[in-house]
Amino acid sequence: MASQYEDASKKLRRLPHVFARVLELPIHSSADVSVEETSDSFRFTAATPANTDHTNIAGDVRVHTIKIFPGVTKIVIRGVCSPLLDELKFDLWRFRLPASTRLDMASARCSSGGKLVVTVPKGLDEK
Repeated sequence: MASQYEDASKKLRRLPHVFARVLELPIHSSADVSVEETSDSFRFTAATPANTDHTNIAGDVRVHTIKIFPGVTKIVIRGVCSPLLDELKFDLWRFRLPASTRLDMASARCSSGGKLVVTVPKGLDEK
């Protein structure tokens, strides 16, 4: 019987829970985030917490593009004074991005009203 399970496990070529493109925001996974899709971009808007254990994003923010594995990329938004990127947090807000997004051109800013605004443009991929 063990050989039956070995054969089935060899057929698994890709982990089904790993998405090719993911956006990760430095806010709790249950936070309210407005997602707007236009013909040329995705826009994510969320209220910024003043200071959390994830990061301090009340000021400047940066966009980090991390290639996890060939074909698997994650956009991570962090404050300038935030902890290291390799710190693993499970309860952060994440969104699966479609293949048409341009991860290298993503931008983020904190508006004067205390809102985090992240824009991910769409376009032809450079593959």
